[in-house]
Amino acid sequence: MKVIQLDRDVPETWLIGPAVEAIRQGELVVMPTDGMYALACHPWERQAVTRLYKAKKMDTSKRCSVICGNLREVGAVARAVDDAAFRFMRDHLPGPFTVLLHASRDLPRNAIGKRKGIGVRVPDHAVPLALVDELEHPVLVSSLPGWLPDEPLDPVEVAQRLFVRPTVVLDQGPLITEPSTVVDFTTDEPEVVRQGGGQIHGL
Repeated sequence: MKVIQLDRDVPETWLIGPAVEAIRQGELVVMPTDGMYALACHPWERQAVTRLYKAKKMDTSKRCSVICGNLREVGAVARAVDDAAFRFMRDHLPGPFTVLLHASRDLPRNAIGKRKGIGVRVPDHAVPLALVDELEHPVLVSSLPGWLPDEPLDPVEVAQRLFVRPTVVLDQGPLITEPSTVVDFTTDEPEVVRQGGGQIHGL
């Protein structure tokens, strides 16, 4: 497991090359986002997705999210994005929001659990945005387990306890986790499923 230490305030995104290559090879990577550390993998590599679920011992009914670099990439992982969802994403992203959309049929079934939706994120954080920019496609993510409200989480310690170890950890040091706000646009009317970071306006 390779640990790459990054500055907490101005992360050196030019150091993330090993993480990019690990994703390309179907391996797991831990990286910071604007609210928490996430476990990431290639969304179209079935074995990589299986490793992610095994790493957390996550039930296959649970849904992951995808991190996109911009709104143009959303079409690769979601379909039937209506005007209301697009306006919300345009007004709130990048930011600490997860937008539930109808998943693309191109995604492996094990990437969306037993559901038809996928959570879409464009985080306000230089590291994940640089990662997807280098990859030229989104990444599948799930929050690193073991976090508690108002308590710093050390990504290296948690990564060492996972049932499948990541190949690379992008480490900005212990961070206090704040979950994203989740808004569901797969229903007839948009619904706030979880209130986390960020303030919603114009929903």
